[in-house]
Amino acid sequence: MTTEHTQDSVQAPGQGAPLALPEAGQSTPSQREQADMGTALPLAEAASRLGVSVKTAYRKVRAGDYPGAYKVPGPSGDMWVVPVATIEQLRNKANPKQQDSVQAAALQTRIQDLELQLAQARTEAAERAATIEHLQNSMRALTAATDTLTQATEQQRETIAMTQAALQVALSRKWWQRKNQAPTQSKLQV
Repeated sequence: MTTEHTQDSVQAPGQGAPLALPEAGQSTPSQREQADMGTALPLAEAASRLGVSVKTAYRKVRAGDYPGAYKVPGPSGDMWVVPVATIEQLRNKANPKQQDSVQAAALQTRIQDLELQLAQARTEAAERAATIEHLQNSMRALTAATDTLTQATEQQRETIAMTQAALQVALSRKWWQRKNQAPTQSKLQV
């Protein structure tokens, strides 16, 4: 197989007739990739698609780094062919940056979402803290007011108790004791 052919052809293992592929200039990459599925490509084409030199591809195929690669008879002896599925797997492994960048973009979006949720949670927490502080101040004011009312109530009770005791003492005296005592007290005050 030479590069002078205008149409690629690949021989499948165990078959005598070569498979015809669309011409490289006559098809879009997606059509070409669809036509390639389930077939094998010569080592030079595989090297080109993988972005490595033919020498590197030859070293790797001999080392067993291209799973499923096999030899087929060619015009100048046996030649290596590599299944398209293997090439696609190797391309995916060779381009982890693209997959990493997609994952990084997804993670960046997730981080932004989480930061937004965190900011909202902090805002809600600040509002709740302000509400709690306001309620605590109100409770302090109510406690102080309750203490003041309790003290006033105790003073009123003491005043009422003293007044009742004085009234009982005054009522328990006989009329003549009340009469004699009243002028004397008025003379002393003058």
